[in-house]
Amino acid sequence: MILYDGTYGWDGKRHGKREPITRFPGSYHLKIFNLDIDSGSVTLLKPFLCVFSETGDGHSMLANPGRFATYVCEDFSLDMERVFWVELREGADEPFEVVFFSKSGKLRDEYFYSMKRRKPTAAERALIEQEMNKLPNG
Repeated sequence: MILYDGTYGWDGKRHGKREPITRFPGSYHLKIFNLDIDSGSVTLLKPFLCVFSETGDGHSMLANPGRFATYVCEDFSLDMERVFWVELREGADEPFEVVFFSKSGKLRDEYFYSMKRRKPTAAERALIEQEMNKLPNG
């Protein structure tokens, strides 16, 4: 089931206690799928699929990818540990890249995350393509 298909952006300003993802405005295309709906009686370890890609507008989230992932999870009520993250790289030989966020530290109430990437397995690629094909323009 598609939970969100749109642009996720930020203005580069602090709002209350919430630090900006980056100090400059930016945005990403974001697609969120709930895989649990289609899984039947199987309980998935990562029931949410988040596919993100650059819009080309503004600053990249790569300055603080952990904050990007944290805010997406907060804004859409997702458990960070249960999200399967994928970057869509238009025009690349391998358009999908699986992204892992691992806690690497904590300062007060904020966790810091390191980011690792790898190519998707054949099964992961099939799942990603299956979900992306459910989109109206898929």
